[in-house]
Amino acid sequence: MQDYETELRDPGTFVRYQAQQDALTFFGEVLADERGVGLLHGPKSSGKSVVVNQFVRQVQSRLAVAVVNGTRLKTAELLTRILEQFGYHVALNSVDEMLNMVNVFVVQQTRTYQAPLLILENINSMYPSALSALCKLAAIEVNGRYALRVILISNRDIERIVNSPGMASIAKRVVGNFELGPMSSGEAIRFVYAKLKSAGVDRPDDIFSVEVCEKLHALSGGWPGVLESMSMTVLEQAGQSSVRVDDIIDPSAPVVDKTPKLIVTLSGEHPREVRLTEKRALIGRSDLSDIVIPDQFASNQHALLIRDRNAVVIVDLKSRNGTFVNSRRVQSKVLLHNDIISIGDHRLKMVYAAGHSSIEIDNPDLADTAKMKNIADARRIREQIIPTLTVVADRKK
Repeated sequence: MQDYETELRDPGTFVRYQAQQDALTFFGEVLADERGVGLLHGPKSSGKSVVVNQFVRQVQSRLAVAVVNGTRLKTAELLTRILEQFGYHVALNSVDEMLNMVNVFVVQQTRTYQAPLLILENINSMYPSALSALCKLAAIEVNGRYALRVILISNRDIERIVNSPGMASIAKRVVGNFELGPMSSGEAIRFVYAKLKSAGVDRPDDIFSVEVCEKLHALSGGWPGVLESMSMTVLEQAGQSSVRVDDIIDPSAPVVDKTPKLIVTLSGEHPREVRLTEKRALIGRSDLSDIVIPDQFASNQHALLIRDRNAVVIVDLKSRNGTFVNSRRVQSKVLLHNDIISIGDHRLKMVYAAGHSSIEIDNPDLADTAKMKNIADARRIREQIIPTLTVVADRKK
């Protein structure tokens, strides 16, 4: 259990603030409670990894700990990483063998020492089969008591996932659902000054006034990861010169760009921007999509964006749950500037000042045509690759 997936590196200057300390207290309550499952969520850059690192440092001397990033993990990958975190590098042939190995370790630790702890990050991005395996692990008991403590972490509230029918063995063990909050203005000032000192600034208040720190706090939302990144960027630009409030530019300020783009958002996460530089862009849950939407309500090939001169058209590819523009389900539509596309829990805002038409395209065959065109492209690429792979394989014989 020496090598954690979330690297326990020296975080530099560790600055305490109330929300972070409350999260650490919550983790301690989860370990002490017989149910022993806790949920924690907060947006990207909210300091979740720092909290995990600090807590693991506190408890790793008295119990076995595994910290695993669950992003897109399937069952075998999840169990392999759990075993590796617990110090077992073994080659097992089946999922059942791996489940049994984890079971044996957890039971042995609980009987001999103390129930081990599994911290699983990004649970909302795990495959259902891996969640099913997690439920089996959560059901392990020793002498009528649960044998594995579990903390589940996500960028957004995962209570809906935990309360789904297949997650009963997790749901009945939940001690609490903790939302990691931002720093206050006063905490942000102390945080910025501590980080500046660790960067070699002897008198931080000579470079960053209280007013500058307050503006950084406002622009960052009080989230430590964003605040530290902004502070270091401003410090690098300023050198040893004093920073004025007017020198700080709002990173969310709009940038003039003629290229159409989408602002992809999900509650609890920072937006991401996708520039539409190609004539076509496939939207879907599949990794092969141009715009990947990791949403359980999105189809693998959900919708297609088509650029044609001064228009951007969205075409629904007969998706299971539909494509909505401004809350109205559409088969195809010419997009306007500021139109909001809804796919599952994701929102995609169209930013395209040239968009000027709202003409509906009534063509029932358009979705099939668009999908077949993408399939034809995939087949053509495959036909180009397979002969090359055959030649390489023949050379190796």
